[in-house]
Amino acid sequence: MVSFLSSGMLESMTREDLIRYIEILSKNFLTIDGYWFLGVEEKFGIEAAIDLDRRAWEQYAVSEAKRIKELLGIAEGTLADLERALHLICLAPSSGVKTELLDGRLVMTVTKCRPQRARTRDGRGEFACKPVGFAHLSTFAKTINPRFETRCIFAPPDPHPDGLWCRWEFSVKKNE
Repeated sequence: MVSFLSSGMLESMTREDLIRYIEILSKNFLTIDGYWFLGVEEKFGIEAAIDLDRRAWEQYAVSEAKRIKELLGIAEGTLADLERALHLICLAPSSGVKTELLDGRLVMTVTKCRPQRARTRDGRGEFACKPVGFAHLSTFAKTINPRFETRCIFAPPDPHPDGLWCRWEFSVKKNE
């Protein structure tokens, strides 16, 4: 029996095909999450779906951050490290994630939110994803460095500019 990795499949792919494959994996991850969410929403309602989604993303964030932290060799966990790590979260390759380091803080913006775009395209409207995003991103950041604090600048249900779905700010908690 030949496994995927031992078959040489990844090793034989071009750099461009590997990048496209990573984007496909990101889309696939968000697709299965979206179908799961819709199933819960249809059976139990939007509030239950958001609550369960929030809990799942919070737990997932710990595993995701630990794996990325190891991959990048992050020890201390600076804002620059967090910036690098955020570009590797599952949703980043297909969500137009942009980051900027500004005066001792890191700002991350999502410009192409696939789940929200799919919901609005299908006539379901935006859903209040702010608690889910906060659970994921704050837990992810704290796993990189427990001193990181996360603040939501805007995320649905908040009003947001066209072409921008959510914006988050990360900073380092000052020693007390």
